[in-house]
Amino acid sequence: MKKVGKNHIKVDGRLLQTNKRWSHLKQKQREWIYEVVRLEHQKFVEENNRVSRKVAKKRLLENVEDKVDERGIWLPSYELRKSVGKYIDRLNRKAEIALLKED
Repeated sequence: MKKVGKNHIKVDGRLLQTNKRWSHLKQKQREWIYEVVRLEHQKFVEENNRVSRKVAKKRLLENVEDKVDERGIWLPSYELRKSVGKYIDRLNRKAEIALLKED
C-alpha cells in the first residue's frame, strides 16, 4: 500500500480513492449490493425464523462486505455499513410484518 496523493492509495497496482462514498458507486454496483443484501437477509430469516439484530446484523454485513470485495468493488467499510445497515433495518421491518402475518 503506497500513498499517492491526498485521497488515493495504490494497492496491488490499483489506484483506490480513500474518501469514496456510497453515492460515488455506479447504479449497477449499488443495485448488485442491494440484491446481495436482500438474498443474504432472506436466507437468514428462513434459516432462523427471526430477523437479524445486532450480532446477526454484524455477521450479515461481514458476509456482504466479503462478497463486495470478491466482486472487486472498493468502498470503505464504514460507508458500506452505513448504507447497507439502513437497508437491512428496512428489510427487518418488512420481515417482522410477514412473520406476524404467518402466526
